[in-house]
Amino acid sequence: MIEQRIPEKRGIAFRIDDGDTFEVIDPRGRQVADLVAFNADAPTERFSSKYSYRRNSKVRITTGDTLYTTEGREILTIIEDDCGVHDLLYAPCNHWVLDDYYDQPDENGCRENLSEALAPLNVGEELVHSTLNIFMKSTIAEQTYIDIREPVSEPGDTVKFCAEQDAFVAISSCAGESVVNAGETKPIDVCVPDGTEVHANF
Repeated sequence: MIEQRIPEKRGIAFRIDDGDTFEVIDPRGRQVADLVAFNADAPTERFSSKYSYRRNSKVRITTGDTLYTTEGREILTIIEDDCGVHDLLYAPCNHWVLDDYYDQPDENGCRENLSEALAPLNVGEELVHSTLNIFMKSTIAEQTYIDIREPVSEPGDTVKFCAEQDAFVAISSCAGESVVNAGETKPIDVCVPDGTEVHANF
């Protein structure tokens, strides 16, 4: 396996073949990673957070749960998970989310970082809007309101995925300088199969 460090506020993309695995690691703890996935032959078919929680009948997924596409097909399955707390409800941060919510004007958010990393694979930014927010803790309060809490991931916590089809995957280290990352952005590590070509925006 090849280990690639994603610096804070940056992203990578790569192809993963059906049956192969990759890992997402939080090396320092309490750092969110945003993940998107696309059918490698027809990227308009892509990971859908809504169909994923519909198919799994829950909004918090972990070991044994599967990510589904806009066509309702399996694309990735979680086969190991040290943390067990991830988010399917929030869209990725972007430049205006960082400005409006976190007082970080003129910065790339996860959507921009994922899109820049995916550009060599010809996946356009218009397709990047539904993410699995790995290590992110969200709660539903009073049966109505969604709240973001500090992540509970510890240094070294790892999530291992298996591809259920040939896919393009992109992962970013969340850019929000807020409670979403316990107030401080940090790197994320990714392990991919030997020989994988990794595209990065750094």
